Amino acid sequence: MTQMPATRDSLHQDMTALGIAEGDGVFVHASLGAIGPVVGGARAVIEALQDCVGPGGLIGMPAFSQDARWPDLIDREACTEDQRRAIQNAVPAHDPRLSHCLGMGLIADTFRQWPGTVRSDHPNVSVCLNGAEAQRFVAPHSAAWATGADTPLGSLARRANMKVLLIGVDWTRCSPLHTAEFYAKPRRTKIRRFKTGAGQAPWHEVPDVADDLGRIFPATGEAFEATGLVTFGDIGQAGCRLCPYDQLLTFATRFIGSANAESGDRH
Repeated sequence: MTQMPATRDSLHQDMTALGIAEGDGVFVHASLGAIGPVVGGARAVIEALQDCVGPGGLIGMPAFSQDARWPDLIDREACTEDQRRAIQNAVPAHDPRLSHCLGMGLIADTFRQWPGTVRSDHPNVSVCLNGAEAQRFVAPHSAAWATGADTPLGSLARRANMKVLLIGVDWTRCSPLHTAEFYAKPRRTKIRRFKTGAGQAPWHEVPDVADDLGRIFPATGEAFEATGLVTFGDIGQAGCRLCPYDQLLTFATRFIGSANAESGDRH
């Protein structure tokens, strides 16, 4: 007999068994491919999440986009001054309605377009929220330190019953860990550069945390798992992790700060 695909109802059951409850806030990173065949695809996953948290809950996902920045595949230093100017003028302005976030996965990009979803105002590191108090947490979103205290990722730690859900992805895909990088002492830094509008609009340079991802995030997640605060389970065919948002942030801030101090790396 052919294995049954996941459905909205079966996903709801899996999420409930994992520990997602009515009224919860859940910040989600998800791989649709890892879940396996799903009747309704990304739509069914989002509907199941909404079924779990109910009208009093809150769902969040990353909506990081690349529109308003220098194209990754073009070597800026290899271009002539005329070429650089032409490319910079061609780079579009960030548009919350049009700038996709497919780099975050199909579920996240579907969620971006979902009725009732609001998107924070950052040209590179925006966040989407849907549900109770979405408007409260979607702003402010500072241009500098784009995952820091004055951003949705920082403020969500103050919401009661806020959780982090990783569906079929590992700790390298966990945006709140970037917030821990911000709070960590010492912190590693970089300069983020993005365009402020269309055409010949000026470019803006702001300080931000360096992207550690594979450098420190896996070790941070593994150490946090050892505390017993992470719940493991399956949603569809995807291995999942669920944990308290605020406790992850507190732990990761200390862990990353210690790792940075030990390495002496600031860049």
